[in-house]
Amino acid sequence: MSICFIFGIKASIYHWKMDKTTDLENVLLPVISKAYRFGGRLDSTVLEDSILPYLTDSLYAYVFDENKTPVLLLNRGERITLAQAETQIGSMQSFLTLNPPKEIKNDKQIIGYLSVDSIDFLAYKANKSFIATMWKTIAAGIIAAVVITLSVSFFISSFFSKQTNHLIAEISDLTTGNRSVRFVKSDMDEFNRITDSVEILQSRLEHEESLRQQWMEDISHDLRTPITAVKAQLEAMSAGALDTGKKRLDSLFGSMNHIEKLVNNLQDLTRFESPRMKIQSSKIDPTLFVEDLKERFEFLAEQKNISYDCRIDSVAPFFADKNLLLRCTSNIIQNALQYTNPGGKICVRFRGANQSVELEVANTGHLSERDLEHMFDRMYRGDSSRSGGGYGLGLSIAKAIMTLHKGTITAENRNDQVCLTMRFPLQENKS
Repeated sequence: MSICFIFGIKASIYHWKMDKTTDLENVLLPVISKAYRFGGRLDSTVLEDSILPYLTDSLYAYVFDENKTPVLLLNRGERITLAQAETQIGSMQSFLTLNPPKEIKNDKQIIGYLSVDSIDFLAYKANKSFIATMWKTIAAGIIAAVVITLSVSFFISSFFSKQTNHLIAEISDLTTGNRSVRFVKSDMDEFNRITDSVEILQSRLEHEESLRQQWMEDISHDLRTPITAVKAQLEAMSAGALDTGKKRLDSLFGSMNHIEKLVNNLQDLTRFESPRMKIQSSKIDPTLFVEDLKERFEFLAEQKNISYDCRIDSVAPFFADKNLLLRCTSNIIQNALQYTNPGGKICVRFRGANQSVELEVANTGHLSERDLEHMFDRMYRGDSSRSGGGYGLGLSIAKAIMTLHKGTITAENRNDQVCLTMRFPLQENKS
C-alpha cells in the first residue's frame, strides 16, 4: 500500500509540473509575441522586461530565435549566459532534443521557440511542506501497519499455538493407549473438525481393540480345545493308557485338520484384508458359475434333507476374480447348510441390476438383531453357532472378498428366511 501511495505522489508531482508548464506557456507566449510586434524582432532586453514579472525564483524560461539560437536565458529570475546554462543542463542541443520547445508564432509565422518549466517541485515551500507531511503520513502508516500486523499475528499465533498444544497433548495421550481422552472444543471450526475426526478415530480404535481382544480370545479358545484334546490323547497313548488303533488315529487326524483349517482361514483373512491384495479378474460365465455352485453343495444338501435350489436371472458375462468369488459364495452357502434344519431350504439367486451383479443366498431360519449386526465380525458367533461348531471366520472372509471387488454384503430376515446378499459393480478386465 505504501508503494502505491508513493507512486501516486510521484504521478501527482509529474502532472502538477505538466500543468504548471502548460499554464506558463499559455501566459508567456502572448507576452513574447506582443514584445516581438512592438520591436519587430526578439530583443533580449525587451523580452526580459516583459517576462520577468511572470517568473518566480523556482522557474526558468529560455527564449530562442527561429534557428533555435538562444536569445534570452532566465533562471530563477536572473539572466544567465549560455555557458552558465550548459553548466546546469548540459549541452543546449541535447536539452532541446530531450525537451522540445514550444513554437512562438506571430500570426502563422514561427518567430522563435520557448522552453519554460519549474526548476524543482520542491523549490516551492508549500510543495516541500506538502511532501514532508506526506512522508510523515506514510511513515506513520507503515509503522502503524507493522505494529497492527505484528500484534494480530502474535495474537493469532498465540491462539493457534495454545489450541495446537492442547490438541497435540490430547492426541499424544491417545497414542499412549488411553481411550477415554476428553477433547476440548475451541472457537474455531477448523480445530473442531479436527477434534471431531480424532474423537471418531478414538471410538474406532476402542472398537477395534475390543474386537481384537475378543478375536484373540476366541482364537485361543478354538486352538486350545483341539490342541488340548490331541495332547491328552497323545500323553495317554504314550503311557499305554489308550490304544493306537485306526479309530484313535482318525480322531487325532480330525483334530489336526480342525487346527489346520483355522490357521488357514486366519492366514487367508489377513491376506484378503491387506492393502497389497489385488484381485485377478477374468471373464465369468454366470450359467457355468451357478452350475458349479449347484454341483458343489447338492450332495451335502441331500444328506441333510435340505432343499437346495440355484437360479439365474438374466446376467450377462462379467469380470471378477473367479476363485475369490467362488470362495465367498461357498462360505455363505456352507454357513447356510450348517444352520438350516432338516426339511428346510436354501435358495441361491444370481441376477444383474443397475450395472451391478447381485448374488443372494437365502435359507430357512431367523437371526436376532444382534446376530445380524455382528455376523460379519471376526470370530463372532451367535448362540446357535456355538452348538454347531464352525470357526467364525467364513463370513468375515466373504466380506473381505466383497470389499476387494468394491462391493458390499448385507444380511436380513425376510419371509422366515435369513437372506445374505452380495452386490458388486460390473467392471472391465484389469488383470
